[in-house]
Amino acid sequence: MNKKTLVIICGIISLIFCNIKIFAQEQDSIKHWSIKNSIISNSEQTTLSNWSAGGFSSFAFSNFYKGFFNYKNGKNQWDNSVELAYGLIWQDKTGNGYKDKNNQFQKSDDKIEINSIFSRRMYKSWNYSALVNLKSQFDEGFKDEVLISAPLSPIVITSSLGWEYKRSGFSALVSFLTGKTTIVEDRRLIGNSIFGFTEADQTALFSLGSYVKLYFQKDIFKNINLLAKLDFYYDYNKASILDTDISTEIFLNMKISKYLTAFVSFQAIMDKDFNETLQYKERMGFSIPINF
Repeated sequence: MNKKTLVIICGIISLIFCNIKIFAQEQDSIKHWSIKNSIISNSEQTTLSNWSAGGFSSFAFSNFYKGFFNYKNGKNQWDNSVELAYGLIWQDKTGNGYKDKNNQFQKSDDKIEINSIFSRRMYKSWNYSALVNLKSQFDEGFKDEVLISAPLSPIVITSSLGWEYKRSGFSALVSFLTGKTTIVEDRRLIGNSIFGFTEADQTALFSLGSYVKLYFQKDIFKNINLLAKLDFYYDYNKASILDTDISTEIFLNMKISKYLTAFVSFQAIMDKDFNETLQYKERMGFSIPINF
């Protein structure tokens, strides 16, 4: 998938979300829908020439989209969220500029995540809940020049039935009936052991386990918003509870002015099916926010 195609896909998705918002407002006079979209974009450029301290000329940019599409009517609530992120970085390591094939763009961020939770109030802040979560990426990923991911390969889908406690920006979902499916369509990755595959022609892996999802989002101070997520998944086929998959994400957004924000994000993943060691990613920067 080339970069032009990615731009077109992101544009189409944003247009669809805008139309959903307009449709919901026109068709639902009671306004059961609550819809919010935000886009964060930032870029950085450095040019060096005969610089005695050393270093490389570089260029980097990243874009992040977050959308919330929530519906509430009586005891029923349907919360949906979409997170899309993509970033590239280029360094002139040879000094020959963009024309040198050794100076290629490399991705610095790549994320597709869709969450959908339907819940029905059971008692006060407790709900019966059904969740579907999809995670994937737009572009190819490499580790030590070895392909480890491709566009929409893998796709990881988590679906669960359980109970949810929800109150004032905090929610905790607990499920003892959760299915996790890993799907790979790219021929170059079929049967790859990094996804837990055990057969050469294997394209999918299903597991059954228990799942805990913690979520918190709130303005902790004036103009400072904190979003935190913590997920636990234990596969019943695993020999030890120490093999539990753990994922955490923290996003701190600080509003400096109407047209400028600062942000800090941190993400860590422990999933031995993909990697035996801890994976983590940290980003910080300034951006011009677009909210609609």
